Amino acid sequence: MVVNMDGPSAKKSTSFETLVIQTIENVCDLKAKLNEIICSGKNYEYDVSSCLKALLKSSDHAIVQLTVQAISELAKCELKRETYSHKDVIEPILSILNKELTVENMELHKQCVRALGNLCFDCDNSRKILLEYNGVATLNNILQISVKDTKLSVAKIKLFVCKILLNYAIGGFEFSDSLVKGGVIENIRKILSMEAQKEVMDNDLVSTALLILSVANDNDPELLYEEEVNLEVFHILKETSNVEVSELCFEHLHTQAEHDSVKTLLAKEGAIKLVCLRLEQLVQKHEAGDMNMEKSEIDTVVKHACDLIIMVLTGDDAMDIIFAEGCGAVYASAVCWLRSASRQLLATALLAVGNFARRDDYCARIMGDGIYDRLLNIFKQYYEYSLSQKDSDQNAIEKSMVTKIQHGALSALRNLTVSVASKKFVAAQGRAAPIFINALPNVEDHHVAYKLLAALRMLLDGQEAVARQLAGDVAALRGVARWGGAGGAGAAAEAPRLIAWTVRLLPRDAVLKNLLQAEGCISCLVNMLVASHSVMQNEAILALTLLAVAPFNEQSDTDETEMDFNAQLIKSEIGKHISVLIETNCAKMPIQVAENLIAFLDITSKDNTLVSDYKDSKVNEALQKFVEARKDLSDDLKACIGKIIKIVSDNNKE
Repeated sequence: MVVNMDGPSAKKSTSFETLVIQTIENVCDLKAKLNEIICSGKNYEYDVSSCLKALLKSSDHAIVQLTVQAISELAKCELKRETYSHKDVIEPILSILNKELTVENMELHKQCVRALGNLCFDCDNSRKILLEYNGVATLNNILQISVKDTKLSVAKIKLFVCKILLNYAIGGFEFSDSLVKGGVIENIRKILSMEAQKEVMDNDLVSTALLILSVANDNDPELLYEEEVNLEVFHILKETSNVEVSELCFEHLHTQAEHDSVKTLLAKEGAIKLVCLRLEQLVQKHEAGDMNMEKSEIDTVVKHACDLIIMVLTGDDAMDIIFAEGCGAVYASAVCWLRSASRQLLATALLAVGNFARRDDYCARIMGDGIYDRLLNIFKQYYEYSLSQKDSDQNAIEKSMVTKIQHGALSALRNLTVSVASKKFVAAQGRAAPIFINALPNVEDHHVAYKLLAALRMLLDGQEAVARQLAGDVAALRGVARWGGAGGAGAAAEAPRLIAWTVRLLPRDAVLKNLLQAEGCISCLVNMLVASHSVMQNEAILALTLLAVAPFNEQSDTDETEMDFNAQLIKSEIGKHISVLIETNCAKMPIQVAENLIAFLDITSKDNTLVSDYKDSKVNEALQKFVEARKDLSDDLKACIGKIIKIVSDNNKE
């Protein structure tokens, strides 16, 4: 027979140990036993919770203190923590903490807050009991005393209370929200204020206080702290030389800067100028080998700082303050970083310039500073580097960074050519279009492709010469079509718009024949008919209409199907797309879009093969529903629709 040696004997041992403690009458012996438990800590093998619960009610101050200390040590063990996470342990500890803090009971209070901190570590039971018995108010009161009273030496208690509150808040919104509502945040602010004024900051205390703010914000993303709280975090950032504390400040301010008011506050206070300075110092120290940190850790800190800069620049008011009509220190740093050997700084500079370029008046200054050419060089350099990465497993630069830099450069280039004056200047200069067009066939990353297509479309707008360069390059057109068929948003939405804008600029140009040679271009336009935005639907209709009347359709010089416009329309299921467009937009289709669609159908209904496709796809029935649903159609438009319905309905009738 197999005997379980751990079961009954373990229970007997525990029972015996409990009996031993219960029968100790000598106070010195009891203290010795409690000290034995404290020394064993989480390795103490017996469950004597019933004894310790009873001893919490002892009238002997020293016994109570040792008992609390024993519970604190035992609670470091996850299994034992569950044993002590009960109200008959936590409530007596809170009762002790509710008593006046004096020099005499200082150590007892310290052990009590240590015990609560360990009990609340990764334990919702303890957190719920703390919430139920108003533990937040008790702890906040101690925190308030520790902030106000300069006579008592309460630094350790202050730190321990903050650590309890952090462990408590980590439990989720219910717990962190009780801190916010219980006035804890104001005392955290006061702690940060006091530490910022010290000659030597307590980094452990400051880090814990910042983490409480961070956890509360993570649990409630909409939480906006009082301006004074965010200012104190900024003051800590100004005064600290500790990288870990700086990183926590960056993270906190970045999260809070989701709110425009905080973006503006940080801009006014010069916070982003300071962050730029800190970044440069950090990078310089790292390059000089003066940082006792892993590269990955430094990269993380740098990333948080860079993210904060860009977040603040997305605010319109904040950006105005920071740009300072082109004389701001942050703009100067961004321009300088465009030549930086640090790719993190380079990537941040690109995003910063891209944000500044959202304003036309800023664009003029940026273009005047010659930044566009520098951005173009950066894109070209990293695009070429990305091509070399395809054939190599060993790369000096991570692919993600190569992608990020290309994306950032293209985003800035695109924004800089929104204004008419900028696009005319760039088009006349003649460098950008060939670089963009040559990149189209080989770009592999979706995000880079999206920004490349967008940058080229913005440059091409109103610039016939650029449109002709694109239309004359079949390989580039195939590249556009490839992304048009990629699915999803981004590049798939930009590709057909680029084709449509090209057609619009070259309505009677024979070079458009290349669109038939570049597989997928016509399908791109047909697919855009069912885009979610009426602007895009209209662009597709106009482009298809212009292609339908283009010179190359009058006399085709080849019988190959792929060279025939109408055949490509049918292959792209033009009828089905038109039916879907009409039926899903019956009531909401803008009248201008409707008129352009009817014009396209009127032109193409002269071809029997297309009419047959329209009939198979029930375009006539969709048109009938459209007429019946709309009361805003002119008589001429109704007559034209009626004619098309009849042509389609009569097709193939004997």
